Amino acid sequence: MELRHLKTFKYVAEYLNFTKAARQLNFTQPAVTAQIQTLEHELKQELFIRVGKKTYLTPEGEILKTYTDQLFSIVEKIESSFTEHPNSYGNVSIAASENLCTNYFPYIISEYLMLYPNLQIKLYSCKRDEIIKGIESNKYDIGIISGELSKNEITNIVIGEDDIILIVSKDLYTRYPEDQLLMKFPFIKYHDDGYIESIISKYLRRKNLSLQNVIEYGSLDGIKKAVLNNIGVGVGISVCIKKEINNGDLVPILVTENKVKIQTSIITLKEKENLVTIQSFIKIIQKIWNNIHTLE
Repeated sequence: MELRHLKTFKYVAEYLNFTKAARQLNFTQPAVTAQIQTLEHELKQELFIRVGKKTYLTPEGEILKTYTDQLFSIVEKIESSFTEHPNSYGNVSIAASENLCTNYFPYIISEYLMLYPNLQIKLYSCKRDEIIKGIESNKYDIGIISGELSKNEITNIVIGEDDIILIVSKDLYTRYPEDQLLMKFPFIKYHDDGYIESIISKYLRRKNLSLQNVIEYGSLDGIKKAVLNNIGVGVGISVCIKKEINNGDLVPILVTENKVKIQTSIITLKEKENLVTIQSFIKIIQKIWNNIHTLE
């Protein structure tokens, strides 16, 4: 059986009129009649019967109609999927923190465009609450946030889990004992719209640290640079300072087994999660997220 013959049958079965079916298919009526006859010959079944001036499906025709309806429903899904495929022109909007936009997304976008060069990407730097509101209002397609989000209309995918670490420059570490550093120098703290700040407060409580002199930064990169310049003791997220720790420029202090971790998640509206553009971008993020700092 050929798909084109089944498509012709589908239209005739829908209209129960060979002339109308021929008009919709842009065929001549004899061509439609010939295709139906070919199909009947292959199946060895009569599919239509005429009673007076009206055309009806035979019981065998009803059976075939059930299958062709299912078949062309699948065909429509296939066509729809390839219409939305990232190789066609389209766009995707992503919202993430300034730190992630600067340190992660150049690699993610580069990887993605190698596979899907025609897609237009819009990247926005936002605070956590802004990202969540933007996803909920359909302003952004994909959001990357600290922590997890539990809401019925939103899909949350955890892509990373990192340690909160107290850090100091190598220079200060070699000049002062660990227990004196926070007495002599300011504590450089991350200030955001809530989540990371609450995790850092939890970390400080576990360390039994009471701080007097505090400097607040709105950027994790800013904290790292301030610590490297001997301004004080800072708090960092392990994945963001791995390179500086490995090469000895930064030194973790007051390290214990009692760690505080922070998660990173992808969020998107559940109604959009099956779109090919969204799925493909999420897969790229998942694929390279934990290896990005080895690419630097």
